Amino acid sequence: MMVNGHVYPEVDQHDWGTTFNQRPLLYRNTHDGKFAYVPPLKGSGLATLTSGRGAAFGDLFNNGKIDVVINPIDGPAVLLKNVNPDHHHWVEFKLIGGVDPATGKKSPRDAMGATVYLTANGIRQREDIMSGGSFISSNDQRPHFGLGDATDPGTAEIHWPSGQKEIVKLPAVDRIYTIREGAGIVGALCGGRPCLTGAHETERRNAR
Repeated sequence: MMVNGHVYPEVDQHDWGTTFNQRPLLYRNTHDGKFAYVPPLKGSGLATLTSGRGAAFGDLFNNGKIDVVINPIDGPAVLLKNVNPDHHHWVEFKLIGGVDPATGKKSPRDAMGATVYLTANGIRQREDIMSGGSFISSNDQRPHFGLGDATDPGTAEIHWPSGQKEIVKLPAVDRIYTIREGAGIVGALCGGRPCLTGAHETERRNAR
């Protein structure tokens, strides 16, 4: 996705074939080395004209869908909420740094600089924990992995800033897992709330 906006508002005073406020552009990965343009629906956030300068991406509603906040140069922030009705699966991680018991080296508590590899559905994906992103923007620091229709969440391999490497087998899809260095999974969110266990979890799934 790209956010757009001309540098000078004076362009609106001339017939130069461009405008100061412009639409963001979204492209879909077609998995053949190319990207396909996604046209905006009338009245949607993608159809909004704004003087975009930066964009921050993240799962703002803890539902596994990536939303976008656009930072314009001369107005309030623009929220693009992901309302795609698909039911594809995903996993997400909240990492908490600790100490490598073998070396005594510490990772930052926010795990900044960590790298996560997820192996699932025959695909190996990578996400890095970074503080920056687009211009004057910072993305959600929780790595997010799409799984498509796969129901096996696979295995996460975490390379902590301390130098420790940790491998965690994930028990279920559609979860935001909290993983503490050296302790594995210490919590999980389901639908934005702490996950239930055992019979209670089965009852909630059946009630959906």
